[in-house]
Amino acid sequence: MNEQTLTIGLIGCGAFAESQDLPNFTKHPQLNLKWCCDSNIKRAKEMAQKFSVPNVTDNFHDVINDPEVDLIKISTSHEVHLQIISAAAEKGIHVFCEKPMALDETEAYHIIEAVHKNGIKLCVDLNRRMAPSMHALKKQWQKQLASPKYQPWRYIEMDRALLPEEEKSHLLMNIQDESSSYRIFHFNPLKGGGEILGETVHWLDLACWFFAPQFPVEITAWGDCRLSHGINIKFSAGDTATINFHCSGTFEYPKEMYNLTARGALFKNLFFVENRYYGIPDLDREIFPMQYDCMRDALPKDGFDAYMKKYNLRNQQIIGNSKDVHNSLPFTVDKGHYAMLSAFIDAIINDKPSPCDEIAGFISTYLAQLAIKSIELRQTLPILIDKLTPII
Repeated sequence: MNEQTLTIGLIGCGAFAESQDLPNFTKHPQLNLKWCCDSNIKRAKEMAQKFSVPNVTDNFHDVINDPEVDLIKISTSHEVHLQIISAAAEKGIHVFCEKPMALDETEAYHIIEAVHKNGIKLCVDLNRRMAPSMHALKKQWQKQLASPKYQPWRYIEMDRALLPEEEKSHLLMNIQDESSSYRIFHFNPLKGGGEILGETVHWLDLACWFFAPQFPVEITAWGDCRLSHGINIKFSAGDTATINFHCSGTFEYPKEMYNLTARGALFKNLFFVENRYYGIPDLDREIFPMQYDCMRDALPKDGFDAYMKKYNLRNQQIIGNSKDVHNSLPFTVDKGHYAMLSAFIDAIINDKPSPCDEIAGFISTYLAQLAIKSIELRQTLPILIDKLTPII
């Protein structure tokens, strides 16, 4: 590693690596992408050729044994994370890992131990906490808490002090998806563990980041451990978050919508391209550019309404499966992938805390496991403080 540049190797060259990792690595000014590694050597070669990566292998040890490699990104299936992280840590190589960090608590503990023992930095790509629109939403929410403002025409039955529960905030995360988009390994308990571990860790982590420094104290979950489910989390100061995850929806409408209610106001995040605010004077909306917008020449506007028009127009031009053209004509909102990468590079080069470290990775896995247990038992479960602060 020189003072301002890191050499990185990619381990796992699947669809996500093609759509996010490889484009982000090749365009980042502080990264030198040296390796494409995949158990399918043909796939590794295809990606290396497409993104002009000089070295290819089907053995991750080739990557971590390269003395020039400072950092690896793990984009494999979940069950091999511990093996790769442990080997890289022993070589002093920093690790950027796809979510979930681990499939269970024991794996997570071993990962924490490897990171601490070898003095490396680890970042889990729970990227929603780095989305620009989410940072803006949190900022406006905190401003309203610190100094509440209300519309002058607001209806009031009678002047009185707020009841304790009226001072609490609630974050509602509505996720609608089509289950046909999931690969079979997502459902394999040995490799994927189901959608709570494989996907919902994103929103469990987002809730913890949003309400920090509060910590979660109680969890209730319902539905199905493998696919559709709901989860409610109560935090230490009384704020709450609810995740509704349904996979019988449609790709014709955006996957994620967020509503936050607090102090007489509604804060809406519309699929990372627009925030709308209701109940606060002179605060209407904020617009956020997409990460990749292949329709900008046709429709140069931004925001949610413009996004929907562009999305529908783009789909009308596609013949066959949209997945076949996604990487050649990318159309992606900014969910924080590039910001997470940049923050982690800065953390390594300038010795700062990781933007989503091994403890955050552990907590999201622990909460996912508790949610599964809550569904199985049909009970609300306590979240233990000693679990949230492991001493390893």
